[in-house]
Amino acid sequence: MLQNCTMLADMTIHRWTASKHDRSVSAEVERTHNANNAGRYNKQLIDKAHLATIDTLGNQLRAFHYRLTLPWSDKGARLLPSKLFMQYQEGFASLRDQREKAVEDFLRSYPTLVQAARTRLNSMFEPSDYPSAEELRRSFGVELEIMPVPSAADFRLDVINDEMQTGIRNDIVRKLHERQAQATKDCWARVKEVVGRISEQCSKPKGRIHDSLMENAADLATLLDGLNITNDPGITSIEDDLRALIVDPDQLRNSAVTRSGVGRLADSILQRIPEIA
Repeated sequence: MLQNCTMLADMTIHRWTASKHDRSVSAEVERTHNANNAGRYNKQLIDKAHLATIDTLGNQLRAFHYRLTLPWSDKGARLLPSKLFMQYQEGFASLRDQREKAVEDFLRSYPTLVQAARTRLNSMFEPSDYPSAEELRRSFGVELEIMPVPSAADFRLDVINDEMQTGIRNDIVRKLHERQAQATKDCWARVKEVVGRISEQCSKPKGRIHDSLMENAADLATLLDGLNITNDPGITSIEDDLRALIVDPDQLRNSAVTRSGVGRLADSILQRIPEIA
């Protein structure tokens, strides 16, 4: 059962946009061109280059979240396998702390950036456009909610008759099965993407071999057992083959024999991937 081996992780990353719709300038442009509903002018409150580190760490945090979780719903929550929980907690905390430090670095320079904007924006500068440092700190917050996976057995409501409750429970069970199938499909899709890339590059006599080709395979081999929440025997059987694909990238670059052998193994793995992927 999903309830015994997974949980739900819902992560939200907040960010200050550093832009503001200037209604007066937008109206002025329309008057100048005798236009209506022609568009809107958004002014850049500060140079966005100063937010680059925060944005990069936010993207890394989001990528980490997706790497260690599986699809669940369209509303943000994703399945986090119990086997990967400690790894997730440690990685999340590290990246969150790095991002918070970047936010604090930005806040220290914020007053200077506001003064620079006064000159840069000239008559478009409006002090009320700029939040306080504390408001900005909240605008860059990261939220993580860990929840149990719902169970049909947990659904009880006295005001609904037994027949209706049974129907709702059956619907919950059906959706759980659908999402479980989607999680398995996601595992296969990851294998297909990583192994397919290896096959593609090894089939080219002069294909470029980046270190990431093997790094991605090694990373997936490390995670696959945890991501295989349904204990799909096909995925389990491919884990060893996936590890066998991993060689020193220099060997692939310098040895046509090694490249050919890895390519053949990659092709054999691809042939075993079901159509659902």
